[in-house]
Amino acid sequence: MKRWIAWGVALILLFLALALMGLVVPLDAVIALTMGWVFFLNRVVPEVTIARDGVITGLLCLIGFVVGAHALLAWFARQRGAGDTGESRPWPVRWTAAMTGTLLVMFVAGIAATGIVHQVGWLLTSREPVVTGLVSLAARRAQSTNNLKQIGIGLDNYHRSQGSFPPGGTFDDRGRPLHGWQAMLLPFVDHQALYDRIVFERPWDDPANREPFRTEVLMFLNPGNENRRDAAGYALGHYSGNARLLGGEVPRSLEDVTDGSSGTILAGEVGTGFLPWGSPAQWRDPALGINRSARGFGGPFPGGANFLFADGSVRFVKETVDDRVLETLSTPSGHEPIPHDSY
Repeated sequence: MKRWIAWGVALILLFLALALMGLVVPLDAVIALTMGWVFFLNRVVPEVTIARDGVITGLLCLIGFVVGAHALLAWFARQRGAGDTGESRPWPVRWTAAMTGTLLVMFVAGIAATGIVHQVGWLLTSREPVVTGLVSLAARRAQSTNNLKQIGIGLDNYHRSQGSFPPGGTFDDRGRPLHGWQAMLLPFVDHQALYDRIVFERPWDDPANREPFRTEVLMFLNPGNENRRDAAGYALGHYSGNARLLGGEVPRSLEDVTDGSSGTILAGEVGTGFLPWGSPAQWRDPALGINRSARGFGGPFPGGANFLFADGSVRFVKETVDDRVLETLSTPSGHEPIPHDSY
């Protein structure tokens, strides 16, 4: 027993050492083989819909098969008993049930075997890597969640200092867009040095501001997205504000959030149509849906997107959420009730 414990500890230490060195492929393989079904069910079960008509039809067919098979087998048993000894031999119901169960198991096993053969064939011919990197995916999702939490802390610090959230953008006397809320957030997220390099009297894309706005801010970059710069070389932002709280030139505060800060979106992940983090138009309407519109919210991770709420919490919202619920989450003062299990 002590030898097995020693081997187990050695294997754990080996995997930890490989992980620290960045060699996570063995860990990926182990997790994929032992826990892959958990991730699969977590992703698939919420999307499963039950067709009532199909279930009823299937049950009726199964009942008809069992009744017919039992009657037929009981008749054969009586005929055989009458021919051998002249005595009728009953056919027990449990034998019919056992036979039906065996046939069902064989049927399911056949479907599973077909699926296994299909997937093995795909793995042997696919150009994509066999190990998909579950550990790396989980790490990227965790980092994106942490980015939103840091943004939330910065917005809270800004609110405490200024009495409101930053406006979505600032504009000069002629209506020209100058700077966005993420630039104004910099001193409150430990980027004072970068903030001091910005000339706020000139637009964000003015040559005088080219250098600071070409600087990547890791907190504004989602590790799940590969696009980090636009065609002009400006560093992108992968998070956008809720247009109803971090949009336009009018700053809003928590006093405007009469629906409750825990049920109002403040910012979230975007998956397409990236803008530079310095853009004064870095806000979107959550009501456009998740992963549905180029100007809506979304994310690189399957199933939905992470959102920062006005209370500082970060939650994953499914892309299948009802449009009315999403509209309710986006309005700070709509006075609509939100069921706790609606998203």
